[in-house]
Amino acid sequence: MSKLIPSKKFLHDIDAFQSDMPLRKKLAKALKFLEANPLHPGLNLERIINDPSAWSIRIDRRYRIAFEPRQYLSSGNPDWRGDILLLRCLDHDDLYKSPR
Repeated sequence: MSKLIPSKKFLHDIDAFQSDMPLRKKLAKALKFLEANPLHPGLNLERIINDPSAWSIRIDRRYRIAFEPRQYLSSGNPDWRGDILLLRCLDHDDLYKSPR
């Protein structure tokens, strides 16, 4: 089970969703799946092309979470059992422009 570490920008991003309870429930569900199994198919894990160490998962059709695995295997692949730094939580297009 991975440990999720929120960045200051991530915490600031989710504060904007304070009044949107349906989105907050989806966010909590996505984080629960990410913590338990980052490779869960419901997360739609994707590599962020313009940032080689950042990945993203889907909250819903509009929003995604950007994150960075903190540990890597000797092969260079992420160690999905290790800690995960949560970078941003933004609209899909905004997140892919600026994942950090």
